Amino acid sequence: MTLFTLKIIAIITMFLDHYYRIIGGPEWLSILGRLAFPIFAFSISEGYSHTKNVNKYLMRLLNFAIIIQLPNFLGFQEYPLNIFFTLALGLFCLEILDNNKINIVVRYIVVLYLCFLAEKTGLDYGAYGVILIILFNKLRNNKLYIFIAFLALNLVILKIGNLSEMQIYSIFSLIPIFLYNGKKGYGMKYFFYLFYPLHFIFLYFLNELLGRMR
Repeated sequence: MTLFTLKIIAIITMFLDHYYRIIGGPEWLSILGRLAFPIFAFSISEGYSHTKNVNKYLMRLLNFAIIIQLPNFLGFQEYPLNIFFTLALGLFCLEILDNNKINIVVRYIVVLYLCFLAEKTGLDYGAYGVILIILFNKLRNNKLYIFIAFLALNLVILKIGNLSEMQIYSIFSLIPIFLYNGKKGYGMKYFFYLFYPLHFIFLYFLNELLGRMR
């Protein structure tokens, strides 16, 4: 399974989850939606490992995060800062952890502080999202360790964090992730960036239309 296919699975399950949140429907839509973020986190980890210019990659994420913030102001999301800020912060943390010019203790202190900020500033998925990106990168190519760490992270966050208990279903995202063949597949990277704000706009107007028809 290529990275392109994984991203298609991620945006489909994300769409189903947001359909459930905005318009309504059976709960299984949101359960399927739990697969989306871990796949996005995995794609950031893979992107970091293969990109020729991390800073350019980071700036692209931040630029899109700022541009697509408008739909959140219109009330499409319950979190004030969209998921692209979380992905960008996770990528930045990977860059810090791999910076050998900085003392290793300082590196981890900085990353822990950034995880704390992710929680306090209301980033979508908060520290959980940032840690998940780091987990996929540092345990890369070791499926057993990824499974154990992923499960442990979910159990800890469910105990002390503010994520829904439904997040435990995200463990099933490891099925397609473990089927990843290391190939990029089709490009279309801007399609995935643009899909995020466009699907919120579509669901907003669909909800308005359905509301008038009731």
